[in-house]
Amino acid sequence: MERTSVLMCSEGTYPYSHGGVSVWCDQLIRGLPEFDFKIFAVTNSSQAKPVFQPPSNLTETRSVALWGTQEIGFREAPLAEIYQRKSRTTQSVIRKQFLESFHEAADCIASGGGCPEKLAKALLNLHLYFKHFDFAKTMTSPEAWDVCLHICQHSFPGGKELTVHDATVCWRWIQRFLSILTVPVPLADITHGSMSGLSSVPGVLNKLLTGAPFLLTEHGIYLRELYISLMRVDQSTACRRFLLAFSKAIVAMNYHYADLVTALGTFNKSWQLEFGASDSKIRITPNGTDHERFQAPSRAPRDRPVVVTVARIYRLKGIDYLLRAAAIVRSRFGSVLFRILGEVADQEYFKECQAIVAENGLENIIEFGNTKDPAPALRDADIFCLPSISEGMPYVILEAMFSGLPVVATDVGNVREMLNGEGIVVPPADPSSLANALLSFLEDPETAHYHRVSVGEAGQRRALTHYTTKKAVGRFKEIYESLLYERANPPMRVAPIGEVGVGASA
Repeated sequence: MERTSVLMCSEGTYPYSHGGVSVWCDQLIRGLPEFDFKIFAVTNSSQAKPVFQPPSNLTETRSVALWGTQEIGFREAPLAEIYQRKSRTTQSVIRKQFLESFHEAADCIASGGGCPEKLAKALLNLHLYFKHFDFAKTMTSPEAWDVCLHICQHSFPGGKELTVHDATVCWRWIQRFLSILTVPVPLADITHGSMSGLSSVPGVLNKLLTGAPFLLTEHGIYLRELYISLMRVDQSTACRRFLLAFSKAIVAMNYHYADLVTALGTFNKSWQLEFGASDSKIRITPNGTDHERFQAPSRAPRDRPVVVTVARIYRLKGIDYLLRAAAIVRSRFGSVLFRILGEVADQEYFKECQAIVAENGLENIIEFGNTKDPAPALRDADIFCLPSISEGMPYVILEAMFSGLPVVATDVGNVREMLNGEGIVVPPADPSSLANALLSFLEDPETAHYHRVSVGEAGQRRALTHYTTKKAVGRFKEIYESLLYERANPPMRVAPIGEVGVGASA
């Protein structure tokens, strides 16, 4: 019997980077050995190296680097074939076989999501075009530049003049983003996108080409996080508006063509509805983790309790707010240690954090470090704290719950739903509230330890009930099987009375 294949689409995550989405991909692949998986990975660099050992049922990995390549477009082909593509790509070919579809795609991008079917058709035509003709030669042609310039000018209200620099930046983005259309998309029985952005375009292409069901999973909400990050993008308002329009068009198309969209919780679902996903398509499927790795030790009271945070150090994790909260905690309860473990993903932001430490004289209570395995760090702690500005459903909170730690976290993403009262949630970007929540587990020496233990045990019971890996993987197995069944057994269409041509005149 032929095995079912799943094409998993990732961007900046599995198998080239650690993090929650990568863990989820690895869990799913390893937890469903009866399925064969293929990976379509969008990366930021051609030098990316896998950080996960491939399981035996991962049969193929195909990646495309958006940046860090000398020439744009997919280059994993014999030199003779690349040369033939270049020689076939004449000015006449560009005008006759490329420009119309490119112009349609550009129009749809400028609309910011108003024509998902038209955009999908245009991208499919471009994908088929780039099977035979050279991407770099096409996309750097004067004809392509004219279309880009036209669309950039019409992306901005009020007829605002576009600078040459703005147009060039937008043009570079289009060239890099559309390079994914040059990659041969592996065929599979199901395409599973791990985010609603660019990397899930193969799900639309496969659906149009073969009818393969397209499942879309969101951990964080792509457009919401883009809105947050655009505030800090070092580009003009015109360029940021263009980037948002491009992303909205891609997300709208992916939502439109997805057979099913999964959400980690009601918070995610509300944003998916806000950005255009159909309510009838959304199914809530929370994450899970391997509870056996995270044991809850018997924690004795100690003179210097440890507050641990496990998170990559970049702005959305809110480490700066944690440091300011630590200064408040130190002023009221001096004997505490804050241990912050995670790779530095943003050096400039890390420098800002170090400046806060120095400014407040926190060197004796703050430890920065890294860990490949959070389990020992969680065992050797008394409180877990996650001060994020944005989250989906962070695995590390589940890991802390399984470890029997009381959790203090910001009210972002699905965190409140995860804890369901078995922990403390506070507003994001609010050091005072964060400090008060931490102090509730620290200040009274007579009761603080027992309070930590009781809240930690309650959180562990909740995690075991709802958030094990077995439960999470089982939900997706059911979804895969239902998508395959629906494809093999489409609902019978009943014709209205009078539509069937019985007794029609000859």
